[in-house]
Amino acid sequence: MLVSYLQRTGGLRKLQPVALSRWQQRTLKTQRTLKTRGTNPKKADKEEEKKPPHKGYFDELRETISSWQQSTLNTQDTDPKKADGKEEERPPRKGYFEELREIMIMPLTSADPNIPTKRVTAKYCAQKFTAPPRNVTMLSSDFIDDSLYNPAYGYFSKQALIFSLREGYDFSSFRDSSAFMDVMGDQYKEIERELDDVRGITRQLWHTSTEIFKPWYGYAIAKHIAEQYMADRKANVHDDPLVVYEVGGGNGTLMMNILDYIRNNEPAVYSQMEYRLVEISPKLARQQLIKHGSNNFVHANAKVINQSILDWSTLESRACFVVAMELLDNFPHDVVRYDYDTGEPYQGIVRVYDDSEYEDNYEPVTDPTIRSYLAARKQAAPEYKTPALPSELHRRLRRQLPLAPNMTKIEFIPTHAFRFLQVLGKFFPRHRAVMGDFYMLPDTVPGAVDAPVVQTRLKGTMVPCDTYMVRPGWFDIFFPTNFELLQSMYNATCRAPASTAAGLGGARVCTQAEFVKQYGDLSKTATRSGENPMLEFYGNNKFLLS
Repeated sequence: MLVSYLQRTGGLRKLQPVALSRWQQRTLKTQRTLKTRGTNPKKADKEEEKKPPHKGYFDELRETISSWQQSTLNTQDTDPKKADGKEEERPPRKGYFEELREIMIMPLTSADPNIPTKRVTAKYCAQKFTAPPRNVTMLSSDFIDDSLYNPAYGYFSKQALIFSLREGYDFSSFRDSSAFMDVMGDQYKEIERELDDVRGITRQLWHTSTEIFKPWYGYAIAKHIAEQYMADRKANVHDDPLVVYEVGGGNGTLMMNILDYIRNNEPAVYSQMEYRLVEISPKLARQQLIKHGSNNFVHANAKVINQSILDWSTLESRACFVVAMELLDNFPHDVVRYDYDTGEPYQGIVRVYDDSEYEDNYEPVTDPTIRSYLAARKQAAPEYKTPALPSELHRRLRRQLPLAPNMTKIEFIPTHAFRFLQVLGKFFPRHRAVMGDFYMLPDTVPGAVDAPVVQTRLKGTMVPCDTYMVRPGWFDIFFPTNFELLQSMYNATCRAPASTAAGLGGARVCTQAEFVKQYGDLSKTATRSGENPMLEFYGNNKFLLS
């Protein structure tokens, strides 16, 4: 169309050659001579150069690809491995989803998965192994139990040490809470450094409200016990002497604080009082005995029992108090996942390979404790809906998505805490409980419900982990407690109609700040600025009182 237009308008004439000057003709002749270099220059003067047609982008690309393919074939032909003349068959190209599927089913360990494994429990490991076992499978709760409490290599047997000073702090000497934190932080680092230098290995040092605010924190708990005991006696609930069972006593500091307070403030009650400290860790039990013996006043009515409270089998028919401070967080939990279609739970199993790598598997629930807990939770708290299992509508929509998982995210359930409640209901039918612990924690294992914090300290730095399947003995594993759910489970398990009729009543939940406001002497823990660390710190703690 452009050419016809130019012909009609006469514009095509502008494209006709014009006469060249002698200088231009000589220049053009020189260029033609350079372009025909390698040929006869005389012939180049006489013959008009024939230019090849111009190649487009795709023509050049096509030639490049053809030359590359030819060079590849030539290389294959000269390969000595293919001298027999047979053409190598290339495997078909894998698609994205095929490669993704292969990655998803790759083993987590290089160990041989065909090596037979033995199903074990934490109790079996405590009796048979002096080092973490291999080629075994166990429930998730047994794995956590073995990691924390094995007498040969467990965390509380080898690594854990509780931050404790000989004397408590004089809080009136600090300007404010920040000044107190600076001093405590320096002391914490110094003790940790000395332990590392002496023992040659990194030790895990942790602190509790009892140790930091001693004796005033222990005195607050003792005041609650004394007031509740005197109120029960006045209301003719019972006429028994004061009997206290403390479970998981740490260094024994709380035991000494409670006994000192009752002796100083209620001497008549103290004269008939009995105190029993139940401790699973042999090392901590020895420390408690040493601390009791080295005290200025030896309490003859105190006794340390080195035993797990979950193995308790002696009936205490008298009215008593059961104190469990920061015990619930270190109770092992089980792991369950739910089927997206049916909602059926599956129990978690940890497999330990021969190279000490770990893998979690899931099977239908057969463990009686898991089954009992799920049934009791459904009956005691019918309004509770686990966040791990979405609504039916959500699951129906999710099933329409490609590559949708067939199981929910994991949920940690407090089966050992449930066993503890069963022991209280069976062997301590007339008890009152004083339990305090964390209801919320930072840096928990991601992507799970009621997940724990798994951490260790390395050269003074806290190192969190994103899985509970870590080398036993080197990591602290502790959980938050849903106190509102615990309250429902406690009332259903420990407060049978007979207990309610006896005047014991149900449990109540309060924050730690509310508890120390009611029972603590806040003037003893106030700084000069008016800030009160015992009131302000540990804001993520709650109490269950019955």
